[in-house]
Amino acid sequence: MAIGQKQTVTKLRFFLYDRPLHPELFDIHLDHHVVKNSYEAQIWVTGCAHVIGVYRDSHTLLEATADADSELPKRGRLLEMPFRGEKNHQQQRSDGINYMMNFQVETMSPKVYSRTHHDLARLGARRGLFVPFPRWMVRSLTPFSFIDYEAKPNELHVFAFHAFPEHLTIIKSQSIFEMA
Repeated sequence: MAIGQKQTVTKLRFFLYDRPLHPELFDIHLDHHVVKNSYEAQIWVTGCAHVIGVYRDSHTLLEATADADSELPKRGRLLEMPFRGEKNHQQQRSDGINYMMNFQVETMSPKVYSRTHHDLARLGARRGLFVPFPRWMVRSLTPFSFIDYEAKPNELHVFAFHAFPEHLTIIKSQSIFEMA
């Protein structure tokens, strides 16, 4: 682990909550708000991790990626999974916020990782939310989080990429929040 970087691939976990989480639980590097007629969303880049909260009326569905050592509350936790391989999850809810997600952890050869890292960084410079972490640089490549999203009137599609050069690994996730 590079000095100062809290997240590592081996300790990163995926969480799903049916309630908001307090911002003091996270080191927020970027805060982005989305407002649509049928919902609001908050996207936080929290190092090489993220938090996405979707709010509709008095209901919440929140996705968080965080280090396993994070002291996230148990109350309201619907799901917790380690980031290993590829996983899918669906959540049909009676409050009108349906949810689908897929994530995969890809460890690559140095050459393939370098090319993928540069392609994602170039794309992130043109669209979405891109946060590099040069102080955590390893192998002359900068760890980063790149979150691209599409806010439709009744859906939020989020594509997140977290780059870990030390491990030659990219964590990719796709989440769909649908207002029923």
